Amino acid sequence: MIILNILLRITLFTITLTSSALLAAKTVTLVDEQGRPFINAVISVAATAGEASSPSAPPQQPAIMDQVNRQFEPTMLVIEQGQTVVFPNSDNIRHHVYSFSQPKPFEIKLYAGDSVPPVQFSKPGIVVLGCNIHDSMLGFIYVKDNIPSWQTNQNGQAEITTMQNEVLIWHPDFSVNHLERLPYALTAGDEPVTITLPRITQLETSKRVFGSSKFKRQ
Repeated sequence: MIILNILLRITLFTITLTSSALLAAKTVTLVDEQGRPFINAVISVAATAGEASSPSAPPQQPAIMDQVNRQFEPTMLVIEQGQTVVFPNSDNIRHHVYSFSQPKPFEIKLYAGDSVPPVQFSKPGIVVLGCNIHDSMLGFIYVKDNIPSWQTNQNGQAEITTMQNEVLIWHPDFSVNHLERLPYALTAGDEPVTITLPRITQLETSKRVFGSSKFKRQ
């Protein structure tokens, strides 16, 4: 009996060490061919029974996508599935916010200030935002699902903790339509890794198209 207990403890200790090794944090740095970091890129793993989490209640506090100097602020916003977003207009001119993206098509017609109600994003995915009045305005909302994901910082770095090697990486500069996720296979172990990815040249303002048509101008 004593020997059995010792063997059981050794087995549990070995499993714990193995799990800790698999879950060791790895620093991932994302850069383009010129060495410029991909800021606010999202790295996620494929959903599996082992790592997919149960849906949880979204934060009650809405996220904020402001409009400052005729630009969305922040340009990229990462939120939880089911979370709401408010769109205050801090400019002294009116804006007309809209999106044709499949997870959440919507529009907020010409308005100023912060009088508009929040918008709820119930489906995961990437939502591209525009202003029907100012074509230079382009913003993105990444609605997370219930799988592990991480966002890179100002240096293009994120601390990844996962048992999986296969990840998906998203940044709006990866594709013309701003929706493409790039697959990547991480190496085993906790050694830092730098991933170089192509950056698509930004389209000219007059040629930006991410929907089938524009809303009728007011």
